Amino acid sequence: MPSREAIGADLSVLKELPNICICTLFHSLKGGALVEALKSIEGLDYPKEKLMLVMIDNYSRDGAFEYVRDWLEKRRRQYMQLLLVRARGAPPRLRNIGLLIALESGAKYLAFIDSDIIADSALLKRLIGLMKVYRGDKPVFSVSAVWDVGYENLDWLERRKTRWMKARREPTKGVTVGEACNTSACLVDLEAVKKVGFFDEDIMFIEDLDWGRRATRSGYVCLFDATVILKHLRKYSLKELRKYFFRGALSEAKLFLKNRLARRALRSALYWDSVLVAALLAWLTPIPLILIVAVGYATYSRRSVGLGRLLLYPITAPFSIAKSSALTVAMLYWVLRGGYDAERVTVLGEADWEIVE
Repeated sequence: MPSREAIGADLSVLKELPNICICTLFHSLKGGALVEALKSIEGLDYPKEKLMLVMIDNYSRDGAFEYVRDWLEKRRRQYMQLLLVRARGAPPRLRNIGLLIALESGAKYLAFIDSDIIADSALLKRLIGLMKVYRGDKPVFSVSAVWDVGYENLDWLERRKTRWMKARREPTKGVTVGEACNTSACLVDLEAVKKVGFFDEDIMFIEDLDWGRRATRSGYVCLFDATVILKHLRKYSLKELRKYFFRGALSEAKLFLKNRLARRALRSALYWDSVLVAALLAWLTPIPLILIVAVGYATYSRRSVGLGRLLLYPITAPFSIAKSSALTVAMLYWVLRGGYDAERVTVLGEADWEIVE
């Protein structure tokens, strides 16, 4: 993969930097995170006359709309174009609105930078440079930055996994080829979007994983840049697991089925389903439960370090059983209902959002 020096050299021979549309979604001030994110966007080392900012407000109620409106007004003459949009819907739909505006603007690239991400000043030039110097046999769809919330901001369960799982103890370094993209902070080739299509609005929370999977199936590659780790101003809680049972399981199920990953997903889900069934039947005979748990315990022990060899399996088992049961039911729902192989996009008709001048 290219070095930073190679990226800089490639940019130096460009006759001019391309126009970029930056899209940021927001629904609140997030305790000051939005203010910090806007500061980082303003501090990007990129000609402002080549940047179009599209800020999409999901009808915030805490003064975020007024703050962003005033912030944009003070900078209106500095940028190529500034748009403040008010729209209703979940993030996939709001991202589709941003995509539609970017495609109609004539910009070459679209950068998603979320309202709780702190971008470093060289972000855009670095991501463009990676697109230019990549020498693989497939064109690049997206380059995603890698972010970190900090160990202290993970929920209780994720902190245990990070401490004990071998895979979590070895952070990604450099530039890698992935199977998806991360729209918290990424640069996307808008010409490629015309082939891949819009976000699937049925898929919540992981819409970028589905989008990136479709891109790789269409013959593109998705790159991840971990040469600089961005700061993500967010604190996670176990309460967020509730989202999984309301919408997350249905989203994962459709993603797996549509992208031909169902067999891989079911291997894990069916294991935990079998643990649940064996536990319910343990009053008849405990032998199946003992055997199934022993296999899982051995697998987790090999993948863990320290106390995790003993504790990780029993700690994660209740959560894994609950999520796997929900996923199994969700996959059955999509199979019976049908239509999981098509994207739901609602923004291509008459616009129902407001562009605030």
